[in-house]
Amino acid sequence: MKRRHVVLLLGALLGCRGDALPDDQRTGSVDSAAWERARSMPPDVQAALDSGNAAFRRTDYAAAREHYARATQLGPDQSAAWFGLSMAERRLGNAGAADEAMRRVQELAPNSSLVPAEPPAGDLPPDHP
Repeated sequence: MKRRHVVLLLGALLGCRGDALPDDQRTGSVDSAAWERARSMPPDVQAALDSGNAAFRRTDYAAAREHYARATQLGPDQSAAWFGLSMAERRLGNAGAADEAMRRVQELAPNSSLVPAEPPAGDLPPDHP
């Protein structure tokens, strides 16, 4: 019986063509204009953002802040860069700078359900990304 399930699963997977699926599913978590800006991010902004994300994962928040700040300079309309900057600033204990960056995120992606209407009060828990 298990073999039949495997064969059916493989057939279903092989029969699906990735290019036949829609590019995006509407979830309501990000407005379409912000999503388009993120999808068309210039390579230098993406590189700075990726470097910031890598530094953040290493818990090197000062380096992350530098990379995110560079990303905001290169792409001031990229909400992801401002979001990263907000998170790095908050981890470094700079609540005012974190709140300011989050306000910029809210301006760029006002309908995003992933962005709080109000910046979080106080510091984030240690396990927050």
